[in-house]
Amino acid sequence: MTDDLSVPDADAAAPLQAAVRPPESVAPPAAKPAAETLLDAWETLRRKLSSLLKAEQPDAEWRALLQGYATHIRELAAQDADLALYYLIHSAGQELDHYSAVHAMACAVIGELIGRWHGWSDDDVAALVHAALSMNVSMTRTQDALAQQTQAPDERQRSEIAGHAEASAAFLEAAGVDDALWIDVVRQHAAGCDAGEIDTMPPASRLAELLRRIDVYTAKLSRRRSRSATTPALAARDACLGRAGYPDSVGATLLRVLGLYPPGTWVSLANGETGIVIARGAKAHTPIVAALRRADGGLLMQPVRRDTRARGCAVARGLTSRDVRVRIHHLRTLRC
Repeated sequence: MTDDLSVPDADAAAPLQAAVRPPESVAPPAAKPAAETLLDAWETLRRKLSSLLKAEQPDAEWRALLQGYATHIRELAAQDADLALYYLIHSAGQELDHYSAVHAMACAVIGELIGRWHGWSDDDVAALVHAALSMNVSMTRTQDALAQQTQAPDERQRSEIAGHAEASAAFLEAAGVDDALWIDVVRQHAAGCDAGEIDTMPPASRLAELLRRIDVYTAKLSRRRSRSATTPALAARDACLGRAGYPDSVGATLLRVLGLYPPGTWVSLANGETGIVIARGAKAHTPIVAALRRADGGLLMQPVRRDTRARGCAVARGLTSRDVRVRIHHLRTLRC
């Protein structure tokens, strides 16, 4: 599969190439927790959130647990945003277990990073994160089942999908959520709108449209039994381009914050090597990559860190996990 887009990989949306790392990454914590500790924390949260989202009776305890998990997700993302993206996007592209929870967590982290990049109020960012975690709560079991099945959704599933935004908002109200913005974003997130400049849109519309784009983008990078994950460029085409074929305000923001090749996605380098992105780079098209395969197709004994600003190591194109078929040791990969 090649990245044949109206916005090519090599010079995708030229203004985005000059985008520096978002403000959230400029001043990282003085002592970053060990990768092993963070990976374990994300895995634990994944299991706990998956169980919580399958609850059928909304109540105050459910609401408190969700809010607690949201706070933990925001704290972990602040400690190492690149590792968070790496873990969640790689998991979404490789695995089928806990599909709904991984998708919700990925959307929450991306929403958090974009909100901080824009300098939005903490209340707005919190509402966006909470909405990302709960937007599909009324159909979690169905969403997990759809990830595992090869056939098209049946009539019951299609009906549940069509009404899930309103049903999820009703679930939150029944759980005692009194944050009107949170509920409005969940209620509106499935309906598209004509996006103007993102900062000039009304708060609920702005957050809902952003969440919808993040939802689409993350879903495209996610594997289902019926299909492989797509390349980052194809995901961007479906989620970031406006009617004119170029990134609009919402799409451009998404690409500026994540880069053209976000952590956790696979790439082919100009030197023929194949690797996985482990961190965003100084520009949108220059991520940090852990090379795992040589140009001749053989596996490298140890992952090798490549800065794609170097001409010989530039990203040639994005790949899917189906193109690569490599089992990764996360700690060795992240530490290279």
